[in-house]
Amino acid sequence: MEIQVNSVSLVELNTKLLIAGMFEEDNVQDCGYTWLNDTVNDGIELAMERKDFSGKANKSLFLYGNSSSQIGRVLIIGLGKRSEFNFEKIRRCYGVAGKLTRKSLPDEVALMVPVSGFAAEDQTGIARAAIEGFGLSSHDFNKYRTQNIEDHPDLKFIYVIPAENENPSVIEAAVNEANSTIPGTCFARDLGSMPPCELYPESFADIAKTLESDRVKIEILDFDQIKELGMGALAAVGQGSINPPVLIHLKYDPGIKGDTKKLAVVGKGLTYDAGGFDLKTAEGLRHMKIDMCGSAAVMGLFKVIEHWSPQCRVDGFIAAAENLASSNAYKPGDILTSYKGLSIEVDNTDAEGRLTLADALTYAEKTIKPDLIIDLATLTGAIGVALGKHASGMFTDDDETAKLLTESGDIVGERVWRMPVWKEYLRQIQSQVADLKNTGGRQGGACTAAVFLKQFVDKTPHVHLDIAGTAFNVPLSYVPGDETPSGVGVRLLLEFLRRWT
Repeated sequence: MEIQVNSVSLVELNTKLLIAGMFEEDNVQDCGYTWLNDTVNDGIELAMERKDFSGKANKSLFLYGNSSSQIGRVLIIGLGKRSEFNFEKIRRCYGVAGKLTRKSLPDEVALMVPVSGFAAEDQTGIARAAIEGFGLSSHDFNKYRTQNIEDHPDLKFIYVIPAENENPSVIEAAVNEANSTIPGTCFARDLGSMPPCELYPESFADIAKTLESDRVKIEILDFDQIKELGMGALAAVGQGSINPPVLIHLKYDPGIKGDTKKLAVVGKGLTYDAGGFDLKTAEGLRHMKIDMCGSAAVMGLFKVIEHWSPQCRVDGFIAAAENLASSNAYKPGDILTSYKGLSIEVDNTDAEGRLTLADALTYAEKTIKPDLIIDLATLTGAIGVALGKHASGMFTDDDETAKLLTESGDIVGERVWRMPVWKEYLRQIQSQVADLKNTGGRQGGACTAAVFLKQFVDKTPHVHLDIAGTAFNVPLSYVPGDETPSGVGVRLLLEFLRRWT
């Protein structure tokens, strides 16, 4: 979808559907909706006088434009109390608006956001959150549908209309940002929705190649190169599949002369995870195409990184593999030699993501010598037990980076919660026959997995984000449906880059 500011005068506005938010304490003058109220024959004021609409969060009011206007329908969505606003609340309210209009959505809609009365530094954030909420809730994955397409229409354009007396530059800034955050997130969602028969390591690499541009370059290491380099952990996980593993390296150059900061983002890329010989249950197998959502976030970032234009170098690393059971698959009890040289006893073949990430993390550190490494992975069910679907687990010793990521997550609605990486967890992953083993038992499972990854980064500050609880089937109004990927991570990384640079 394309998002634009519509600078046409309000009286000339022509749209089949207009979405407008309204705060609980406001009247039509406060919101800058005097003209809009006239267009619907005073319908907003009448509804408020008769207590049919109050502006309470997520409450809605449908109206129709009068015969002299060119507006078909109007949806007013309640935004709650101004004094209780936050960006995520705005995002969720406009997401509700998207859900309410989903089946009757025209190709294009107009959007109005009341930002007057707020501090200047908040106005762009409010407008962006509203655009994101509606735009993200309106996106759907239609590639394989042949019937009932009318129930899942594609939204092609969002025209954002400044309300009366609003500064158009505020809306323009919000639209500019949303034109990165929405496409990047939707791209990540689409990757997570693809069936494993079409998305496998080699095809994933082919998709990465389509992102090449003047400032984005792609390098692919094939299975032979992976083995030659000594990436024994990644090679072992992927060797049981007819589709061999690859390592994808995405490189963004900001085009700045001289030294710049360097960020490495590493995504878990299990395009399908059956668990290997420690086979998952039938229910567990059903959705394991989403075990690459960490790498989908990395790809979503690189989809829009030129538009966002961070003033630093960013490198993405994706160790893509399928974890299957076959005559050639790795086995419980195997001892692997990682790219770093550490030996790993395979305690459970379904703890494979940390093995692929181990080699990718070491490769990222050795190859570009970054200032910071962030990895994103659907790594453990344990993090979902600990935090539910309300936050991703954040594991790091770096206080400053943890603060920036927490602030970024709060802004974009992708919260992170800091978890411990105490040395005591290392005891649980010590092996009797190797340097490490790849599981540490049920207790503290997300923490032992994080500490395992920590062993493969030497000196670089490192953050591990466990997104297993937030990547899929998240009950948010701006995620289109149940059992769909959320696209978590893209907006978090974009916002973090703004602050980190």
